[in-house]
Amino acid sequence: MAIGWAMAMLAAATPAPPSPDAAAIERLVERFNTARTDFDAAALADTLDPEYQEISPVGDVDDRAKVLGFYRPEDRRPAPPMQGSERQIVVRGATGIETERRTITMTRPDGTTVTRSIRVRYVAMRAPNGWKLVSAQYTPIPPAK
Repeated sequence: MAIGWAMAMLAAATPAPPSPDAAAIERLVERFNTARTDFDAAALADTLDPEYQEISPVGDVDDRAKVLGFYRPEDRRPAPPMQGSERQIVVRGATGIETERRTITMTRPDGTTVTRSIRVRYVAMRAPNGWKLVSAQYTPIPPAK
């Protein structure tokens, strides 16, 4: 009886695998972020819907052309890697929303480091040729006091 109870608890605690659509959205967001990091405008364009809009951390609304223009290879600047965590994905029909925390650790000129996080919400739509991002919003998370 105790073994049966333990097995039932273990089964209940094991997260279900993501649905195929949720997994596709997760891959889309990963491709998007890799393209941004690599300043690969062609790969970035492949992830974006023609009507894509992005709300920056300072509240600016940028259309697809402006976002792609920012990531031209000749404008690439070195940047420390960002880590993703706290990912949640919800799919309702042809719409998917992924929310995650992105964290970056930067080295100051004096050699000390500072860590900053931002919450990102991505909205994806199923298109005939796969999922595409239609929107992203970046909200800074204030540092702990």
